[in-house]
Amino acid sequence: MSINQLIYISQAVRKMSSAELGAIQNKAKSNNELVDVTGSLFYNGGWFLQVLEGPIATLNTLFHKIEKDPRHKNSRLLYNEPAKFRTFTRWSMNMTNLEDRQADKYDELVEVIEAAKTDRKIGSASPAVTLLKIFKN
Repeated sequence: MSINQLIYISQAVRKMSSAELGAIQNKAKSNNELVDVTGSLFYNGGWFLQVLEGPIATLNTLFHKIEKDPRHKNSRLLYNEPAKFRTFTRWSMNMTNLEDRQADKYDELVEVIEAAKTDRKIGSASPAVTLLKIFKN
């Protein structure tokens, strides 16, 4: 089965608490396990950046459902490409709240979100490609 990697950014409609972010992660984990999706969700400064990995049809359906979620707005697809392998194989859904400032790779991840918000490149790469490279290394 071929897999794709889909990355999007969106803005929370209000500041999210750690408990709310945990609830989002738990729901995503249980839903994603059922449809063979892996990935990671990053939150910082009221912005979400999410990587989803799985079959393309599943990802497209999931993204359309995510776009309708009232907890965020201004969702923008950054990347939806075939992948040779999954980057986030261990997680049906990981959650990193960068506002805790405890995250591994904190500075790099904040830079990716900031670049994605303004649609600028990091060096010569898109924020999405930079994000994937951070976790492949």
